[in-house]
Formats: sequence, C-alpha cells, structure tokens
Amino acid sequence: MSALASVHRGLGLLMCMLIAAAAVAAGTYVPLVGAPLIAIAIGVLIANAFPAIAGQKSLRISDTGKLCLKGGIVLLGGSLDLGQIIHTGLGSLPLLGVTMASGLICALMLGRSLGIDWRMRCLIGIGTTICGGSAIAALAPVIRAKAEDIAYSVTVVFFFNMVAVFTFPALGHLLGLSDNGFGIWAGTAVNDTSAVVAAGFAFSQAAGTTATIVKLTRTTLIIPLVLAFGLAVPFLFKEEASASQSLAKRVYTAVPAFIILFVLAAAANTAGLMGSHAMQVQMAGRLVMVVALAAVGLQGHWRAFVGAGSRPLILGLVTWFAVAASSLLVQTLTQAL
Repeated sequence: MSALASVHRGLGLLMCMLIAAAAVAAGTYVPLVGAPLIAIAIGVLIANAFPAIAGQKSLRISDTGKLCLKGGIVLLGGSLDLGQIIHTGLGSLPLLGVTMASGLICALMLGRSLGIDWRMRCLIGIGTTICGGSAIAALAPVIRAKAEDIAYSVTVVFFFNMVAVFTFPALGHLLGLSDNGFGIWAGTAVNDTSAVVAAGFAFSQAAGTTATIVKLTRTTLIIPLVLAFGLAVPFLFKEEASASQSLAKRVYTAVPAFIILFVLAAAANTAGLMGSHAMQVQMAGRLVMVVALAAVGLQGHWRAFVGAGSRPLILGLVTWFAVAASSLLVQTLTQAL
C-alpha cells in the first residue's frame, strides 16, 4: 500500500472514529437509543448530505467497517465464557433451522410468482436468512450470479438492515421480550452481523451478547448451504454446471476466520488468561463496534435503495417478515421468550 493510500485510509478511519466518539457522547444523554444506533444515524446523514466525501473509495470506509466489526467481535469473545457460547449456539440451532427454511422457501416461491430471476431469489433468500452480504458473496459464484443480481440483492438486504436497527429494539420492548428472548430474535431475524450487534446492544448488554453468539452460529451455516446449492445447481440448472472455481474452494473461502478467533478469545478468558481485564476487553470491543457501525452508516446512500426496484424490495420484505415471524412463533410455542 502506498503512503498516499495509507493516508486516505487513515482519514477514513478517523472519520469513523469521530462519528463513534460523538455517538458515545450522545448516547450518555439518550441511553434508550444508545451509541450503536446513533453512530449509524450520523453516518447515514453524512453519507447523504455530503455524498462526494463519504463516497470517496480511497477512504476505504467499507474495509474499515468490516475490519472493526470483526475486531470488535473477537474482543467481545475475550469477555465471554466458552461454555456460554456453546450452550447458546447449540441451543439456537433448531430455531435457526426453522427460520432458515421459512425464509428460503418464501424467497424461492414468492420470488417465482413475482417473476424475479432464480439467481436473485436465491441471493435475497440466503442473504436474509443467513448473514446478509457475506452470504450473498459466498453464494454468488456458486450459482454464477450476474453483477446486477448481486448489487440489487446486497442493496435490498442492506435496506432492511437499516430498518431493523431502528425498529427491532422498540418492537422488542413493545412485545415485552426478555433480554434472552430479544437476543435470540435479533440473532435469528436481523440480516447482517453489524445490524444484529447494533439492535442487540441497543436493547441491552445481555441481549447484545446473546444476539451476537446466535448470529455467529447462524453465520457458520453458510458452509452447508453453499455446499447444498453447489451440489444442486448442476442438476436443477444444467447450463450452470461448469464454474471457474471449485466448490471445495468456495466453501473454504466462505469460512469466516474471525469466528475462530472469537472462540479462541473466549477460550482464553475461560482459562483465566484475561484475569480481571475481561470487563475492559468487553468495553473495548463495544467501542470498536461503534466505529464499525459508523462505517456502516456512511455507506447508506438512499439513491441505491431507489435503484433496487420494487419487486426485489417486496421479496426482501416478505422474506424478512417470514424469518422474524417464524422466530417469534417458535419462541412463543417453546416459551423461550
């Protein structure tokens, strides 16, 4: 990386840090909203008021957001007990199976009735049910999706990320959900990791922790789904049988390394290596996440949402509703709320 590129990237990071600092300060006055939501809101306002600045690719805002989010999650792991992660993660698998099936079936069937191409149906379905842009990026080469399909799908998922961040905490309080119940709901029903973190911690510290663990468990399910699509495509769509990259390599690249680091950090804390610093590590993780969420907000350009068109947005909305409703229904039936 050249010196100039490093300077530009540093300026992008500085912008995110200043927004995060303002969000943390404002969050002390409106704790019910919290720094995560305020950081996203400030970022969105700047992105749309000064698009020429926020949209500068040389600032590498997207890369900064991804790196800070992963770093924040790893730091959060350093304050958790490994037994808690295993218990929450394994306990959420049956519910994740139901929500994923509901979302994918809805996306594929409703999308067909709306006349949406099968590739976009698959991308919106997996992006909504698994983990937003990461899942879309992992599946796209498997089904040989077109560039416009990928762009529209990511835009649709990002739009509902923004909606979820600002509506889920209020809905959770309105429904009288417990910290655990809301954490599970957000972890299963909100699309992207950044939105899950924002919504979860906006509700409460305990809800944010639960939501993050459930979401990371959900993210690992990219692997079996990419495998399933990769094996099914040659039979269902014979013209798509060939691909430039092997299925094994796609699955390997879909494995998020930061999840492994998250578990290792938790193992270190469980072994007592963090000592009395676990709380400071947790606070550091939350601050880094606020920086990441500021970067997410800076990428919220409204004109991109308009360009996605109405049918993909309708499909994304109904699929998202199916996932959220099935999560609440199962939790209600099992009295997990």
